Amino acid sequence: MTTDNSKTPDTDDEPPAVPLKTRLKDWWEGYETPSRKRRRLAEAEAAKEAGAPAFPADGPPRPGMNRFGKPLWTATRLEVAEKIWGDGYITPGGDEMVITLAKPLGLNPAMTALEIGCGLGGASRCLAKQFGCWFTGLDGSPFLVQHGMERSNKGKLSKQAPIQLFDPENFKFGRRVDAVFSKDALFTIRNKASLFDRIESILKPRGQFVCTDYVVQPEARNAHAIKAWSDREPLEPQLWTLQGALDAFAQCNFDLRVQEDITEIHLSQILLSIKALTEHLEQHHLDKETKVNVIDEVETWAQRVTALHSGLRCYRFYAIKPPE
Repeated sequence: MTTDNSKTPDTDDEPPAVPLKTRLKDWWEGYETPSRKRRRLAEAEAAKEAGAPAFPADGPPRPGMNRFGKPLWTATRLEVAEKIWGDGYITPGGDEMVITLAKPLGLNPAMTALEIGCGLGGASRCLAKQFGCWFTGLDGSPFLVQHGMERSNKGKLSKQAPIQLFDPENFKFGRRVDAVFSKDALFTIRNKASLFDRIESILKPRGQFVCTDYVVQPEARNAHAIKAWSDREPLEPQLWTLQGALDAFAQCNFDLRVQEDITEIHLSQILLSIKALTEHLEQHHLDKETKVNVIDEVETWAQRVTALHSGLRCYRFYAIKPPE
């Protein structure tokens, strides 16, 4: 994370005597400073007046762009995300969580696997190194794919854990695999039922599918906290209920072995990482661009935490394709 030793102007035009870590704590606990609220409302009004969305009304944003017409990822945002979640990761959990999630797969050097929505490919590289298997990471962001592949090259895993670009709404892969893995990445895909069909088609007989995904409790779909989080996310959430997820597994004839609510684990991982960030900030001053990205990233996750307390849930699924 970029740092400097000089005092930088506050991005909200608030008294510089209020430390960033104090404001971070306030935002995390749900307090929004008046000037930031004014700026957020002004940005929303400007976006409304601009009219033209970053994507067609019937489709997702262009590759590499968020729903607001800005780059989804930048070097500074990536630096901030890795500082929060760990090297190679843009979501909570890290290597320990990835290995735990993958245990049922029984990975070994004879197996090939895919990670859908791999981000920087931290999980793909972790599992390839841990189990000796061949793991291809797929992501829809050209920026993340480029930087993820650079990391695989640097780790001498360019063949064992390559990171490749794909279209999540029109998923294709040229060969069958033993396992498919996905962590916290399916909730922005519009046609998940079609994706599940494609996953089933590329899995070998008795192939395995493990994923984590967000689901919304039916009675909470229109809750204010869910809408506030959804409106802020860089890519629009496409939420289904738990029953919707179960139906998708059933329609593909998957043998669903595990459906586990891991929301509390997920929340704990988020909060521990943010705590570690605030401790880091006690020792460092940030340049202006990094400070803005820290604020934006933490506010996004703070909204997600609120949603997770208000009817949004995080589930782990493990399924097996029947023999032919």
